[in-house]
Amino acid sequence: MRTRTGVPVRLCAVVAAAAVLSAGCTNNAGGPLPSGETASTATTTSPTAAGDSVIPPDALPFPEPAGTAFSAARRAALQAALDTVMDGWSGLDSVKGVSAAVVTPDGSWAGVFGADGAGVPLVPDAMAGIGSVTKTVTAAEVLSLAQAGLVDLNAPASTYLSHPLLHLNPTVRELLSHTSGIPDFDTGTGFDEAVFADGTRRWTPDEALGYATGPVTSPNEHPTDPAAGYSNSNYLLLGEIIEKVTGLTYAQAVRRDVLAGIGPRMALQDAEIPVPPVATAAPASGALPDGSYLPNRAWATALGAAGGIAADAPTLATWGYQLYGGHVLTNETTRQMATPVAVGYGLGTALTNTTVGHPGRVPSYTSLLTVIPTGKMSIAILLVGSIDTHALTSLSDSIQIAMRT
Repeated sequence: MRTRTGVPVRLCAVVAAAAVLSAGCTNNAGGPLPSGETASTATTTSPTAAGDSVIPPDALPFPEPAGTAFSAARRAALQAALDTVMDGWSGLDSVKGVSAAVVTPDGSWAGVFGADGAGVPLVPDAMAGIGSVTKTVTAAEVLSLAQAGLVDLNAPASTYLSHPLLHLNPTVRELLSHTSGIPDFDTGTGFDEAVFADGTRRWTPDEALGYATGPVTSPNEHPTDPAAGYSNSNYLLLGEIIEKVTGLTYAQAVRRDVLAGIGPRMALQDAEIPVPPVATAAPASGALPDGSYLPNRAWATALGAAGGIAADAPTLATWGYQLYGGHVLTNETTRQMATPVAVGYGLGTALTNTTVGHPGRVPSYTSLLTVIPTGKMSIAILLVGSIDTHALTSLSDSIQIAMRT
């Protein structure tokens, strides 16, 4: 595993809730759980195998989220849960602070603990890099285009995009589910060093994909094992397909089709600049802040449609609620996102038997979006620092327990 100033930089912390994926990432950014911490099983079950959608038919659509805050007692319980978990991590130099939010039909909450990388106390709407949670947005856009008849998920991706990495003709669905057999640029020799070398550089998708130098394998070699094939390259290629099909930039297409109602506090970097307040990256991560993008322009653009979005916790929780609650795509398409193609993974979506969403990792930020379809609850956690995404699952579990009070 490559590091910079002792901090892991790998983006591929795949599924906090689905351990099989994290275990299969050969260069996983996640480390062990903090001392004394164990992943709770109170609300999170094991990764779900191929089969029915995690979202039951009668769960959709979710009601409109309430525009009011929870009761004072519930808000206090949620903040206490956040404080307790974060107090347990207080000795970790890699953990600076966290913001968290919950959205339900009955109310909402947002809380913080600690500070950002510059030592400024966090506020609930501080924007941070969301890393691979970006994949939920990219997948939603591709599925929106499929609903419109502009993309066939079962067609070879080369139908829409000419690229050397597509020469074995993986389908669009295989790109979405990480079963394409395409190597990950983020594990390519020299990639991290090149991105860290100049934080102000604007990367193109093809420049990043140039580091995907491993062997391209047939999708048939691991059709049900995304742990063997999780690759950020899939999502840079999907971003290029979006542009080819729509004739728009990635940011223009996504903003038009799936993020129209979300607003500027989810920023499609570098076409959009995060709006203050922001959670500044920690220089110790190696990703030096540039004052505009999170963590900086180089990482935001190199990761692009795979991991380049920034958001605040309430906005991210709202996105999860709307997406998996059937307000962005049709109910049928929403359930398709949450149907396992491989163990623990659907279409741009990490799955357990009871939850949907995605974890994320980018230098200086660790994130988790968890939606509980049967409970109609969306939880977003944005941590400033680096920690195993399994640890954020334990925090999500604590929040769910506090919601029962």
